[in-house]
Amino acid sequence: MTPADLDAVGALQQRCYGVSYLESREAFAAKLDVTAGLGCCWLARDAGEPVAYAVSLPACEATLPALDAPHCERPALPTLLYLHDMAVAPEARSLGLASRLLAQLRLSAQALALPRLGLVAVQGSVPYWQRQGFAEPPTLPALLAAKLATFGPDARFMVSDQ
Repeated sequence: MTPADLDAVGALQQRCYGVSYLESREAFAAKLDVTAGLGCCWLARDAGEPVAYAVSLPACEATLPALDAPHCERPALPTLLYLHDMAVAPEARSLGLASRLLAQLRLSAQALALPRLGLVAVQGSVPYWQRQGFAEPPTLPALLAAKLATFGPDARFMVSDQ
């Protein structure tokens, strides 16, 4: 994914998420900027058309960006690769793109020597992520709980070991 792809990412996001979860172009640009050169953000195309994306960044539980955060930071010693957002267009959901993007995420975590993946499950997606090997940690640090609240009352932080 490059800055030139951000309009396509925004259009896909609008097709896949409720209005409460939409993020600005500025928020996506901040994530691209903080991951420059790391290979953490991808855009998938089918017949030349953008149909899926994944945005991830090295992070610690304390440095996860809040929803629609206009700025991000990359910690000196990240502890996980955080999947901030993944979306697949409805017409492309039978193409296996979510599985391929998740596989790419795992490869990136390995390349960055990060032992865990993390994400925030929204829109009732906890069962999907559980099937992918993610689980909710038994407790959440207060700072993480506060950021999680920006994603709505049903949001759940989940992790998976590599």
